[in-house]
Amino acid sequence: MASNPIPIPIPIPIDPRIKLLSYSSLLTLHNCPRKFQLYRLSAVEDEMSNEASVNQNVTFAYGHVVGEGIQQVMEGRSETEIIFNTFLGWYADLEDANEKQAKSFYLAVAAIQRFISLRANGFLEDYELLHYNGKPATELSFRIKFPDGFLMRGSVDAVLKHKKTGEVLILECKTSSATNLNAATFKNSSQAVGYSVILDVICPGLSSYKVLYLVYLTKAMEYEQLPFVKSYLQRATWIQELLLDIETIKLYEEAGVYPMRGENCYNFFRECEYMQTCTLKTSHLTKPLEPHLYESIDTKVYDVELTMMDLIEGQLNKE
Repeated sequence: MASNPIPIPIPIPIDPRIKLLSYSSLLTLHNCPRKFQLYRLSAVEDEMSNEASVNQNVTFAYGHVVGEGIQQVMEGRSETEIIFNTFLGWYADLEDANEKQAKSFYLAVAAIQRFISLRANGFLEDYELLHYNGKPATELSFRIKFPDGFLMRGSVDAVLKHKKTGEVLILECKTSSATNLNAATFKNSSQAVGYSVILDVICPGLSSYKVLYLVYLTKAMEYEQLPFVKSYLQRATWIQELLLDIETIKLYEEAGVYPMRGENCYNFFRECEYMQTCTLKTSHLTKPLEPHLYESIDTKVYDVELTMMDLIEGQLNKE
């Protein structure tokens, strides 16, 4: 008597928005998978207090324009042009301010002017900005295609090269409202290791490179420098970690549950925007993506396009 065949489970398709990964979204995944899910699916945000909303908008706008301003200084643009572009790039209300973190449009201009002063006094004078495809190597973007449609995306603030030694330096600009910094905050960041995918293309043959975190302390109105040397051996672990993150997302999807991490409901001096709604059904908080929109969720043109096999082959060539 023939036995009944064991049914093969049909995998549930994963919303392509979930498959769009970045360094910041993976940090969210690690801190609270449920927040990652709602964020990626563009859940309807809670009505937060007006002050909290203003502070959040100012914080994001501040980091954005200061980072871009520093890049433009490195490109050699004039102070007038840079400040005008800062005005154009400030997407919050011009008079809004985050008083606790000392962030506003005018303080962002002051941060950029402070960097201009650093450059005038010799900061990074022994380095020159590299060029790629005929343009300065600032805000270089990359996208890595993984199996099953997962995409890892990111960008590099600036890539420089020492004029005499040829040492390659990645400049990563950050802002912080902290009163002091600890090197442990940045030393083992996977973001810095991921920059190597850009260097494989514009500086092939490197065995190591330096990352300089230039952190602007908004309250002290001073820049702190945190340099770290990265080796390509560290990238092997980074690739494995990315694959593990992807497999973890697949497990959450298969189980139909993204765990909530209650210990992270309050971070950066405010409640999570999903605090009051994350226990509701996902279908009540999000809208399904229409199939005809699948191909349009990531239409950006990237400076560097790679696949997982490109990463593995590049790693094997380094070892």
